[in-house]
Amino acid sequence: MEGCGSRCIKYLLIVFNGLFMIFGIVIIATACVDMGMIQGFADMQTGHETDAVLIAVGVLIIIVAAFGCFGAWKESPKLLYIFAGLLIIIILLELSVGIAAAALRPQIEESMKANLRKSFINNKSLREEDNDYRAFWDRIQSNLQCCGITGPNDYRANDRGQAAINPTYSCCPPDNSDKSAEIKRSECLNAGSYYEQGCEDKVLSAIHSAGMSVIVCGLLFCFLEVAGIILALWLAHAIKTQGKSRDTA
Repeated sequence: MEGCGSRCIKYLLIVFNGLFMIFGIVIIATACVDMGMIQGFADMQTGHETDAVLIAVGVLIIIVAAFGCFGAWKESPKLLYIFAGLLIIIILLELSVGIAAAALRPQIEESMKANLRKSFINNKSLREEDNDYRAFWDRIQSNLQCCGITGPNDYRANDRGQAAINPTYSCCPPDNSDKSAEIKRSECLNAGSYYEQGCEDKVLSAIHSAGMSVIVCGLLFCFLEVAGIILALWLAHAIKTQGKSRDTA
């Protein structure tokens, strides 16, 4: 292929496809994080569908990017046109997933709220089979610095005939003093100096942040895909034009 301009487009398209591969990996990673957070909070069994589709799209992106690199390197107009067509299909898939995710997010949040409240009631139980729920809530309260569903008073509420109990030590803010762990625990529980914010809002905020990361990655990648389509069509046209010029020379 003759001409510095065409060679620049060729190598620029190869670089863009390298970026496509990286963004495909990023989309897979962010979707996996979002899926893991949904699964980790309140043992959610629903809401993974859009993340699963995004992971599939990420894999498809990596395959198509490799195909685009091959088409640009071989300087094949047919392969470049196919590559551009595949990018258009991917953009349509991403838009469909984005619309579905936006439509399903309120349903997922409502289901998550119900599961959180159910697991919190089990957390207040003294039964041995509910130890997993207590460990789950200790982890959530410590990591997110929150207490109960809406606040520490949730522990004292009478749910399903359960006796009121005091908040657990995981509701206590960290104490960086040199006191022993037992003294820190005793002082916090006696003083009742717990986190005031409930965990429901914090959990939903964390899920929302993970979902926004997926959306932002998708939007950034759409712009790169449009640029890739333009470059692929431009390079294919340049190759065909130069081929015709050589034929008529």
